[in-house]
Amino acid sequence: MKLFDHSIRHKSVALSVVLLISLLMNKALSASDENSVAPLATFDFAIAETLNAIDHPPRFLSGLRGYETYSRQDGILPDTTNLGYRHLPNLELLASDPPSHILISPPAHASLLPRLRNIADVKEYPLYQHADGEGEHNGWEIIEELTLQLGDLVEDPDAAERYIKQSRRHFTSLKQALADIDSPLLVVRLMDERHARVYGAGSVEGMMLNRLGLENAWQKDLGQWGMTTVSATPLFDIDAKLVFLDSPYGPDGGVEQLISDGQWRHLPNVKQGNYTIIPVNYWSWGGLPAARRFADSLASYLSEGGGTRSLKQ
Repeated sequence: MKLFDHSIRHKSVALSVVLLISLLMNKALSASDENSVAPLATFDFAIAETLNAIDHPPRFLSGLRGYETYSRQDGILPDTTNLGYRHLPNLELLASDPPSHILISPPAHASLLPRLRNIADVKEYPLYQHADGEGEHNGWEIIEELTLQLGDLVEDPDAAERYIKQSRRHFTSLKQALADIDSPLLVVRLMDERHARVYGAGSVEGMMLNRLGLENAWQKDLGQWGMTTVSATPLFDIDAKLVFLDSPYGPDGGVEQLISDGQWRHLPNVKQGNYTIIPVNYWSWGGLPAARRFADSLASYLSEGGGTRSLKQ
C-alpha cells in the first residue's frame, strides 16, 4: 500500500512539474505575442515600413489605408491600428491607449506637437531634404541612419543592422544586373494631359538612380520634396529613356491613355517607343523598404523585354 501511495505521489509531482513547465511556456509565448507589435505610434510611412521591416511594426499608424493603397500591399500591417487620415490623426483613439512613443517626421505634424506631448513622448526623425538644412545631404545615409535609430529604439539593433546589410547586398546585385544600361533615365509621373512631375534628389526615385549607377536626365531645379511639376515643353529636348510612374490612384490604363493623347504623344522618346511604365508600389519619401520596391520594379522593367514600348497609332 505504501509502495502504491509512493507511486501515486511520484506521478502527481511529475504531472505538476509538466503542468508548471507548460504554464510557463504558454506565458512566455503570450508575452512574445503581445510584444510582437511595438508600443509605438507613427504618422510617417517611412518610419512605419522600416519598423515593420525589422519585425517591430508600430501599434498605431495614421493613414494606414492610404499606405496600403500606395504600396499596393493589402494587410501589410495586420496588427497595426489605423488612426484615420494621415494629416488628421485620431488623437482621441491614440490617447485611449497611449503608446510608449509617438514618432513623426518634421515638418509634417509639427503643429500637433503640444497635443502629442500630452499623450506620449514624441521623437522626431527629419528625412530627405529636411534632414539637413545646409549644403549637400545624402539621402541614402539618412534612411540607413533612420533604420539604425529605430533599431535602437525597439532595443533590437541587430535586426536593423541585418536589414541594412541585406539591402546593401541587394542593391549591389541590381546594380551589376543593370550595368549595361548607359542611357540617362527621366522619371516622370503624368498628372494630366498637360502637366507632369519629374523626380530627382530628395526622393526615393532620385536616390535609387544614383545608388544603382544610373544617370538621372533631369538636372534642373527641384522643389524641397525632390520633385517638380512641369509641362511637356521642357521635356522635348531631353534625350533619355522615359520612366512613367503608374499611380495606384489612377484608372487602369490611365498612363497609356495619357501618352496616346494630346501633347505627350509628340515627345520624341515617346514617338520612338523609348519609354517604359512601372507601377508605383512604394512611398516616394519612404525608407529602405520603399527604395527596395522601387529598385526591384525599375530593374525588372529595364531588363530585357521590359524596356521598350510601342505607341499605338
